[in-house]
Amino acid sequence: MNTRFSMLIAVFVWILPPILNCAKAAKPDKPNIIFILADDLGYGEVGFNGQEKILTPELDKMAAQGMVFNHHYAGGAVCGPSRCVLMTGKSQAVGFIKNNPGGVWQRENLPDKEITIAEKMKEAGYATACFGKWGLGPLNKSGYPLNQGFDEFVGYDTHVAAHDYYPKQICKNDGMLQLEGNKGVKKGQVGNTYSHDLFTQCALEYVNRAHQEPFFMLLAYTIPHSPYNPPDLGYYTTKPWKDIHKKYAAMISRMDRDIGKILDALNKKGIAENTLVVFTSDNGTSVPGLARESAPGKDFFKSSGPFRGIKRDMFEGGFREPTVFLWPGKIMPGRTDHISGFQDIMPTFCELTGINSPKGIDGISLLPTLLGKPSKQKEHDYFYWEFCVMTRDGGSQGIQAVLDVKNQLKAIRKKLDGEIQLYDIKNDPDESEDMATLYPRKVKKLKKKINSMRGASDLWPLRFFE
Repeated sequence: MNTRFSMLIAVFVWILPPILNCAKAAKPDKPNIIFILADDLGYGEVGFNGQEKILTPELDKMAAQGMVFNHHYAGGAVCGPSRCVLMTGKSQAVGFIKNNPGGVWQRENLPDKEITIAEKMKEAGYATACFGKWGLGPLNKSGYPLNQGFDEFVGYDTHVAAHDYYPKQICKNDGMLQLEGNKGVKKGQVGNTYSHDLFTQCALEYVNRAHQEPFFMLLAYTIPHSPYNPPDLGYYTTKPWKDIHKKYAAMISRMDRDIGKILDALNKKGIAENTLVVFTSDNGTSVPGLARESAPGKDFFKSSGPFRGIKRDMFEGGFREPTVFLWPGKIMPGRTDHISGFQDIMPTFCELTGINSPKGIDGISLLPTLLGKPSKQKEHDYFYWEFCVMTRDGGSQGIQAVLDVKNQLKAIRKKLDGEIQLYDIKNDPDESEDMATLYPRKVKKLKKKINSMRGASDLWPLRFFE
């Protein structure tokens, strides 16, 4: 071999690794994405937010290794609108589903024309799967997961179906999966197949597959929503508590254990560093024994943490959620006070995967915060929520809220012509002091904002707030 040729080989060997590294760096990262959604889990029901009675070691470890959002809002104070906001990136003010199905709204589903996160992830080249509670459209109807971008679905198609942890059958893709061991089991009793365990099994099998493309998985657990009938009480069997409290705690710890299994599977598969895992809840707690609008910390578990209210309330306890983003090596561990919400998930995932967000959404990407560039993070101006329910006498009971993000002032209005309550959630997080009489100009401004933000809806017209 001549000297000149030897030198060329040496130079080539020397410069090849940098060339390959540059090529690798130039290729956009498309991490796997797992979004884990609890059902009715309160802000204070996890150890990383101060819980002392219920054990959540896996979530606490996830929080220690990831970024905890101290101020992250669900899309609504109940399941339906919250999940609609999550999947579409449109806030409850303009989103299609503004309340849970029921009464005159029972048959209304998410229109197939609505663009979901799953459809955007398909556009980005992802495989997609949903396991657990859906609730935005039943089998063979509009809004069903397979019509909204998911390749696979095993779970409950409706809210009502999800109120049974031991169903005789459950949706699987475009058909039904029979759970033979649950035949003859009455609602509220314990059967052989606990649906939560089935969803965990589906999630683990999905993670362990040899995927040829990145994947997006929505794991929508139903824990700790009622009924409270887990297969066993685990660690809490001998606790000197009420039976209902032992069951409730056992459900949350079971979910925590299984989330740990999924995180372990990512590590064993060697894909943890290429997987973004997000954990949160769909609305505030509905813990048994806690009255609505109660003062914080008065229930057995202090489920809403330092906040007032629970599920269905417009107080912080109704929709401020325990939230963690974990992406080893990409997201630095810590906590952030950035004020965010479910509508931000869609644009975050779109920016992360290199595609444009759908037009007409009002979420803001959280990627700058997640990647340690808070100075580049855009902020919301306002958040809006509402809750209305048909009453037995044929009337309705409605309540609306709007948050001025910059000043952290929240206005709450019951009925269209009702008085405005005003709370300073930064200095009064438990919303104990109504400041409306002290700041009439701010009340007037936020009242106008409530009226202007809320879009028209034939299904949920404003008359339901009268």
